[in-house]
Amino acid sequence: MKIDPTVKKETIYVCVVTLILSMLMESVFLILRQWHLTVLFGNLVGAGTGILNFFLLGLSVQKAVKNEETRAKEILRASHALRYALMVILVLIAILIPSVFNMWATLISLLFATIAVYTRAIFNKKDKKTGTASAPAAADNADNGGDGEE
Repeated sequence: MKIDPTVKKETIYVCVVTLILSMLMESVFLILRQWHLTVLFGNLVGAGTGILNFFLLGLSVQKAVKNEETRAKEILRASHALRYALMVILVLIAILIPSVFNMWATLISLLFATIAVYTRAIFNKKDKKTGTASAPAAADNADNGGDGEE
């Protein structure tokens, strides 16, 4: 399956924001003199899982929009279950092996992709106010009736 350019673009955005937040979190651990290699490994697992979850969501939506409604719902439901299971398994591994993964770094960095999505939504609202719409804002607008008014 070919990856849609919007999925690529938004995943890159999530990666960049996650990287920035990861560096900030690592700095906080350093400043608090709590940094160990386990913090880095936890950060990598949590951030990587969040980014992978977002990317797989994008692929699922891309696949679902090409199908009829009932099939699309099945695709999204199955995707949600698999992505959730993946997150639970990876987080459990990180928590159960504290000698390798810092639990807090793992859990905090898992949220970075979600924070990236919400910051993107804030920027899209600013784009709507100035009259320019990014691809996700335009898609959201089409889902809401398409007249541009909220």
